[in-house]
Amino acid sequence: MLTLTPSAASNELLELSLEELMNLRIIPAGSLTMSSARLSPSTVTTITQADIQASGARSLNELLDIYAPNLQMIRHHWEARHLGLRGIINDREEKYLLVVNGRVMNERTHYGVLSERDLPLLGDIHHIDVVRGPGSATYGAGAVSMVIDIVTDTAQTFEGTALTGRLGAVEEFYSAEIKHGRRFGEDSGLLLYVGVDQYHGAGQDDAPLVYGVDFDDFWGTPVSGGQPFDQPINRDGESYRNRYRLKAHAQYTGGGWNLWARYTRGGEQFAFAQDNLARAPYGWLDEWAIADYPSYHSLHQPGAGYQQMTLDASYRKPLSNQWTITTTFGFSRFDYERASFDSPVNPYWNLNHREEEYLARIQANWTPSDRHQAAIGGEWSHGRFGLENPSAPGGQAVLAPYVQPPYNGISPRWNTNTYSLFGEHQWKINEQWTHFTSVRLDKNTYTNWLFSPRLTTVYAPDDINTWKLMLAKSLRMTFAEEMRWQWEHGRTTSPPEELKSAELRYERQHTPNLLLAGSVFYHDLDVISWDSGAYGVEFDAGTTQVGNLRQWGVELELLYRKKPWRVMLSHGYTKLLDFKRNPDANTVLTAQPYGYGDDLANWSNHVTKLVVGYDLNDQWRLDGSARVYWGYSGAEDFAQFVTDHQGPISIAPGYDDPYGPSVFFNLGLQYRATDHLTMRVDGYNLLGWFDDDLNKQLYGFNSYGDYRAQAPALSISLHYLLK
Repeated sequence: MLTLTPSAASNELLELSLEELMNLRIIPAGSLTMSSARLSPSTVTTITQADIQASGARSLNELLDIYAPNLQMIRHHWEARHLGLRGIINDREEKYLLVVNGRVMNERTHYGVLSERDLPLLGDIHHIDVVRGPGSATYGAGAVSMVIDIVTDTAQTFEGTALTGRLGAVEEFYSAEIKHGRRFGEDSGLLLYVGVDQYHGAGQDDAPLVYGVDFDDFWGTPVSGGQPFDQPINRDGESYRNRYRLKAHAQYTGGGWNLWARYTRGGEQFAFAQDNLARAPYGWLDEWAIADYPSYHSLHQPGAGYQQMTLDASYRKPLSNQWTITTTFGFSRFDYERASFDSPVNPYWNLNHREEEYLARIQANWTPSDRHQAAIGGEWSHGRFGLENPSAPGGQAVLAPYVQPPYNGISPRWNTNTYSLFGEHQWKINEQWTHFTSVRLDKNTYTNWLFSPRLTTVYAPDDINTWKLMLAKSLRMTFAEEMRWQWEHGRTTSPPEELKSAELRYERQHTPNLLLAGSVFYHDLDVISWDSGAYGVEFDAGTTQVGNLRQWGVELELLYRKKPWRVMLSHGYTKLLDFKRNPDANTVLTAQPYGYGDDLANWSNHVTKLVVGYDLNDQWRLDGSARVYWGYSGAEDFAQFVTDHQGPISIAPGYDDPYGPSVFFNLGLQYRATDHLTMRVDGYNLLGWFDDDLNKQLYGFNSYGDYRAQAPALSISLHYLLK
């Protein structure tokens, strides 16, 4: 089994075959003990720095959509775009974790994963591991569907100075990045990174917004369903408040220390929901607005923005050949704001807050023999919530449950403590069998103890074939604002969301350069999601337990890498089995409990992804990618349910354009002019030049007749490396 030192990793990894990479001895993502990617206890997709550059991706969202099997993205009129995996997707991003260098970056009060996802600034990233499946046993409560685990460059993986500039046309943006790494010794050095972008997005002609039904707007102007909306709205992808977006990262490593600081600022604008523009029954602008609006220009452009600062210090100390101790201390601050159409005159709809976290963690790793490894540790997190956000208009914290009488936007301040215990035991039974037992316990001020276990058995009968059976239970707490609301209304402990899952995976290293894989998975999920009927009712403030969801799926993958070719092909299929709705609960996840269809409403049952790269010669390289969403039958079922019970208020009878296939095709050409200078031209969503319906991206969560086409666009990038 191969082992690489950090200083050798950056260059030598690029030269390894797939077989060598799968057998490289590391602590793989989704584990606390050392093994290899082949024997790891999780299903993981790794996106390398070379993959990032070859994709031409303009955001982390787009990058993940290109590479991660069975991952999907959908739009929302009220929040930022949503990512989901294996059918688990929600109206906010709380069902997975975003991790940077081992530190969870989720916003805890209202939304979940928001920071970094919208930024085109990706030059600080060494690689990303997407842990596909539940990960709470390793990463903590909240890793229900997946974990996006980002690992940044250090002075051991990058040395020198790199300058990157990008310019986007049609979907207009400008970005600049600088990265500098300096090594002081074999295991010590400093890395600095700064990136800035201005994202203007794409205009309505190139990225049309389409509503699903004819209606008269608030001012009596007819709006034609099925046709591009022709009144003033945001440019697609336009940055929040039209401000510059930023990322900065500084990291020192040496002598067992890993010290880093990180700052991000971003956000984007949303297109108006039909509800925002129309009178009843097609909308409720006349019911909710507290002022008269003379024109579209008087409406405030909805959107959400954030800034996050994180400080982290860890120290790793080998005590002997068998024992290693790692301690971590950290601090983070997250500012969030969300503006609605009514924000200028109704400040209570301009949600905003600041939250802070203080973190301490200790982990011990023990290797008593070649057949046994163990890790055990504890963690303490102190959270401060409801703080004023000085960057938001008005400053005072306004949280979603408190916008209505008698609170009228006056939100409380409160503190919580979360105590966690975790561990993992790896038992190499013999040369063919390996077993992992992973457990984690989490206790928050407003919850009982949450128990998240995982059992994985790996069978590798030879050097070619590997079987994995993964059984897990993964829990998460609901949002901090919801738990506080429930506590104020008499519920001393907040019930968690719970996923029980099983996955059987097969991997075949057919040749040193060709990997074939397949998974079959099953989910049993007690869902916490939006329930419009629970808004402000008794214990709940809109987000509550709505029912039990059962589903299954299949994933097939092919990975080939041998110069001059690089090919990645995947297909994901996810199928709803049953949704048992809780009494009196409403759900926007599927219309199945109402007697309409048997599919998920915010998910394409089938999704196929292809990435191909070809080196034309030593200087020229051609890259292409295609993502095919096969169709949204569950969204069509939900729209029919709404039509039958409320009338044709969101989609016209017989209109089915939103629910057909979507195909996103990108093409890039790279020229390596010298050892120092690389230039790229990338084209995005190119099929839209022939049929913009192929580029459509559906709006979910009760807006099932709406979509917006992704603009066919171009970008040019220059990358200059100083050594």
